[in-house]
Amino acid sequence: AAPFQFWAPDVYQGAPTPVTAYLAVASKAAGFLVLIRVLEPFFSVPTFQNKIFLSLVLLAALTLIFGNLAAIPQTNFKRLLGYSSIAHAGYLLVGLAAIGDAFAGRAVVFYLAGYLLMTFLAFLILVPVTKAAGGDDISNFNGLARRAPGLALAMLIGAASLAGVPFTVGFFGKFFIFEVALNQGLYLLVLIGVVTVATGFYYYFKVIRAMYWQPAPEDSTPVVVSKASSLAIYTLAALILILGVYPQLLIGILP
Repeated sequence: AAPFQFWAPDVYQGAPTPVTAYLAVASKAAGFLVLIRVLEPFFSVPTFQNKIFLSLVLLAALTLIFGNLAAIPQTNFKRLLGYSSIAHAGYLLVGLAAIGDAFAGRAVVFYLAGYLLMTFLAFLILVPVTKAAGGDDISNFNGLARRAPGLALAMLIGAASLAGVPFTVGFFGKFFIFEVALNQGLYLLVLIGVVTVATGFYYYFKVIRAMYWQPAPEDSTPVVVSKASSLAIYTLAALILILGVYPQLLIGILP
């Protein structure tokens, strides 16, 4: 979350892909789950309530704006996911700012669970693409729909969910966050969130365009995926769609 985000894009790009995936998901999930537990009692104390609320609102707005705008010019996929991770931290902070709503805690956990599915899917696809192309730029996805149509379809689902397209878990994650924020009267923050969601459509579309509209390089090598990786990729893609149609499956098991 801004202003503590400066390390993320460089580390995402420089670290091995499995380490980057861990940083993108595990550290964020642990941090926000702990933060929920820490903040809950303070929100019941009037002396602290307004100060914490104002801090969360300002941090959420700054993080949403910075993460989404900085992602627009990126050409490296891992750096794009780094700035995207900052943007998603902003949406989670919107949920924390609305923690006074009874459903806010579960909305944040639902968003985190969906983010886990989407991000792991993106990194699982990135690994074989990087091995085949020798790099992790977005241009290395050029023509993936013709080289590996199954991978391209899974990446399409992941990118659509990260952007918040309906019938994906990412859509309901943002919907629940905005719902609890509206219930708490955070209208300006929701407006910023909606505008930045539209921004996200642009930079995630760059990956989709590369896969489906750009020609594959003449010297491209086949994208080889192990059976275990294929099973994980298609399972994650299916879960993203299933929870995008029937989110109650996950909501029902949340505390």
